[in-house]
Amino acid sequence: MRNTIEEGNVPLYQQLKNILKGQMLSGVLKPGDQIPSESELCRIYGVSRITVRQAVRSLVDEGFLYRKQGKGTFVASPKLRRRLPKLYSFSEDMMELGLRPSSKLLEQTVIEVDEELAELLRLPSANRQVNKLVRVRMANDEPILIERTLVPVYLCPDLWKEDLERGSLYAILREKYGLLLDHAYETYEVGKVRKDEARSLGCRVGSPAFIIERFTYLRNEVPVELTRSVARGDRLRFTVKLVADQAQIRREIEF
Repeated sequence: MRNTIEEGNVPLYQQLKNILKGQMLSGVLKPGDQIPSESELCRIYGVSRITVRQAVRSLVDEGFLYRKQGKGTFVASPKLRRRLPKLYSFSEDMMELGLRPSSKLLEQTVIEVDEELAELLRLPSANRQVNKLVRVRMANDEPILIERTLVPVYLCPDLWKEDLERGSLYAILREKYGLLLDHAYETYEVGKVRKDEARSLGCRVGSPAFIIERFTYLRNEVPVELTRSVARGDRLRFTVKLVADQAQIRREIEF
C-alpha cells in the first residue's frame, strides 16, 4: 500500500485520507489510538494544513475518526449495532458488546408537565410531576447519544435521588420499584445534530443523527418512560430481524 503522496490526478487530501484509512483497516491504527497532530501529518507527508484538515474532516464525517475537544483526534470503533425489536437498556446493551458504558448527567430534577404530556403518560389528574433526566450516554468514554427521559413521579417518587451517572435506569426501575418493563414503542426519524447538542456529542453541528422517541410500558399498558434521544448517525447502526409470515406462505403455496 502506498504511503507517500505525489502530485497527480488524485487530490492530495484524498491520498492522505486513503493512507490513514488503510492504516486503520490494517490495524496499524487501532480503535482509541490518537492520530498524529496536524503539524506532524504535514511534516510526515509533506502536505499543507488545508490538505490535512480536509482529509481528517472527511474521515470524521464517515465515522472512521472522532474528535475530543482539547485532546486531539482518535480512531473510532466500528459502528455500534443495536438489535431491534429487543427491549434494550443502553448500559446492558453496551456490556453485551464488550464495551464500558457510562453516562454524563446534564440534568436530574422533578418538573410538572403540560396537559399533552400528562395525557401521553396517563398521569393522575392530581399529580403531573415527572422525573426529568438528561444524560449523555457513552461507550468507552465516547459520546453516542443524548437521552431526555421523563418518568412519572407517582411511580418512582425518589428517582431524582439515584446516581444515574453510574447506575442503569432500567435496573433501578426493576430492582428498587418493582417495575417490570414489558414492551415499548419507538419511532425513528433522520435528523441533524443541533448546535446545543454538538458539543456534548463531540461532533459537528448538522452531523447526521437518529431522532428516537420511545414510550415504555408495563404489561397492563401503564406508561413508565418517555425518552427522546438524539443519536450520532456515524456511530450507531440498527438491525431488525424480519420474520416471514409462514401461514401466508403456506396459503400462497396451496393456491
